[in-house]
Amino acid sequence: MTVPQPPSARAQTTASKAKSLTRSLSTAAHSAAATPQALHDMLCSWVPGTTNIVRLRISAERGGERILEVTSTHLGRIFGKEAVHDLYLKGRARVKVTAQQLELLI
Repeated sequence: MTVPQPPSARAQTTASKAKSLTRSLSTAAHSAAATPQALHDMLCSWVPGTTNIVRLRISAERGGERILEVTSTHLGRIFGKEAVHDLYLKGRARVKVTAQQLELLI
């Protein structure tokens, strides 16, 4: 009959390293998910004399402002019908924009 041997120190060290690595990866993923992307303010309004062209004023990070003009259809495809709905009802809309959405506008 053999006597049970205690687990080796190496196996315990590897297991503890794996647990700590798993914890650090899960906390890093959680903090990355909790941190939102940089958002810009975008003010949308109709271009006077048009029925489907929207003027977008996008605030830049360094205090500047960028102005683009797109169709209301294109705006609705990128930001959803809520942005276009506010435009029709109020004549203007304020939208928070991510860098990825800005890339789609250009």
